[in-house]
Amino acid sequence: MKKTILKLFLAFILLIFSGIKSHAVQFDLLVLPTDVFSVCDNYFCFPEVSNIVAEDVISNLKSNKNINVKPLSQVRQKLNSDYQLKQKAIRVIDEYNKSDKIDFPILSEIAKSFNVKSVLLIDTYTINDKTQLRRNLWDTMEITTAFKITYPFELKTSAVLTDCVNSLVMWSGKYTKNISDTYGYFSAQNQTQALSQLEKIKQYSYDIISKNISQSVYMRFFPKDVRTFAVKKEKSDDTQPKYVPNALEHLSDPHIRKELDVDSNQKFRDFDLDDFVF
Repeated sequence: MKKTILKLFLAFILLIFSGIKSHAVQFDLLVLPTDVFSVCDNYFCFPEVSNIVAEDVISNLKSNKNINVKPLSQVRQKLNSDYQLKQKAIRVIDEYNKSDKIDFPILSEIAKSFNVKSVLLIDTYTINDKTQLRRNLWDTMEITTAFKITYPFELKTSAVLTDCVNSLVMWSGKYTKNISDTYGYFSAQNQTQALSQLEKIKQYSYDIISKNISQSVYMRFFPKDVRTFAVKKEKSDDTQPKYVPNALEHLSDPHIRKELDVDSNQKFRDFDLDDFVF
């Protein structure tokens, strides 16, 4: 009799927890890189940097079951199969590229087409201190290789998380990295050197940018349950980063973020953050 009562009690507890789990908050997110339509369009036939970062961000966010993010291949396929939707996406991307402004009415229509309420825009470009002219990274490599230009170049990456229901920006971050070597060159005289540059960018995205963006997005959706994505430091040490549940709960209020005491010894690679990394 006691065993039967115990079994019924355990079944009741499991039923309660399964009900709570089934009603967990679910966020549907569309990651939209500004080069989503560029596939092998450059001289080197390399993936565009915004696409590289977007793929890494999607991979990171997929690790959480409460965030439903669509694969970039499906996003591209849907946009290319719907002419009207594709034109809307091109218009939003062009305006964001030119002025950093977001056309919320059109972006909301795109979000509805994908049955999501939030869209994460990711953009990348390169500039130099001589002209400040925005160029694609691989176009920059082609030009520097052909003309042996020795200007130092910077890779700029921006990410904006939008709430398409209320037409507002939930979070934005900007990142900068010097992509020239110590002598100011950025070129690839052969395919091997070009592939080396590609691998550096992939590693930069995987180790730093994508994890920063993923963590910031996660914190906006779940401010009281922050998941830490370990970010690779410039200088390694013997201590390994540890995940501490709810370690950032006190940072959910943006007005007190400046109270964070950042260890001066923790230096990341050459890029600037609008948001903290933990």
